[in-house]
Amino acid sequence: MPGTAPTVMEYRLSIEEIEFLRRLAASLAGTGRDIDDADFLTRIAGHAPALPHGLRGFLRGFRDGDRPACLVRGLPIDEARMGPSPTVCNRLRDKAFDEIRLEVVLVLLGSCLGDIFGWRLQHEGSVVHDLAPRPEHEALGFGTGSRQHINWHTEDSFHPYRADYLGLFCVRNTSGVTTTVGALDAGRLSAHERRLLFAPVFTFRPDPSYLTADASPLPDADLGGILFGDPGDPFLRFDQDYIEWPDVEGIGAAVEALRRAVEASLVDLPLRAGDFLLLDNRRAVHGRPAFVPTYRGADRWVKRINITRDLRRSRPRRRSDGDRVIHI
Repeated sequence: MPGTAPTVMEYRLSIEEIEFLRRLAASLAGTGRDIDDADFLTRIAGHAPALPHGLRGFLRGFRDGDRPACLVRGLPIDEARMGPSPTVCNRLRDKAFDEIRLEVVLVLLGSCLGDIFGWRLQHEGSVVHDLAPRPEHEALGFGTGSRQHINWHTEDSFHPYRADYLGLFCVRNTSGVTTTVGALDAGRLSAHERRLLFAPVFTFRPDPSYLTADASPLPDADLGGILFGDPGDPFLRFDQDYIEWPDVEGIGAAVEALRRAVEASLVDLPLRAGDFLLLDNRRAVHGRPAFVPTYRGADRWVKRINITRDLRRSRPRRRSDGDRVIHI
């Protein structure tokens, strides 16, 4: 059966929309310099309904539809004024006004899908993650690594409060490193394979990006099904490097069938500066090939945000109603 690549909805900003975003983001950025401040995030989100009608309608259509991914092109960015690609996390460096303005834009767009949040054990709890190569992570298979291939996966599959959507904004990609995107066509699985993959017998473990300098323990693993939701059109959570299953007849074969089904859909997207890729984390998988870093300030740089449709679900793991950081 031939593979079918996932359809990525695309929206290209007009000149008028770009200028509107510049002005609105500059105005908001002037009222606060800390993107991790909960009040600042709430203030930014309150302006999302003011976004241009076409852009807002496109994002709403993605939120309400069943497409695995969408791409907004042409977001305002001046690479030269962003400074060198960072080698430390967002919270640990001074940022130029242009970078804060850009992060405001990302929060504005993300807020059309839900609430932005962060993890205490990732990127010092920041809600905006800078994915650029760090020398100490060079051989590791996560966002701040480089020479290690990142296998396709859904984000944070181990956690019950994982993101509903993931935003990946390309700040810089002069070396043309692609982003792998795919989705499950459940029609490629038999009814028996689906039943096995729905069974709550799979152990999902966190990846090493949750290890911190203060030696906090890794979060607990979670037990559940790879597939969930509607049996006819199921959602997916899967990270082939951090999943285990019991030695029960048929389960390994069902997992292999799922791998083949997803891999038939994979496409490589060459994101350019100003591209904002949004992924439905219940439908889409993503990954990245290995690449050779230079550490000269021009390496691939992507900003990542996590978005939930219902922040209240995670209240037991947050310090207050307004807090945006999940304490695992």
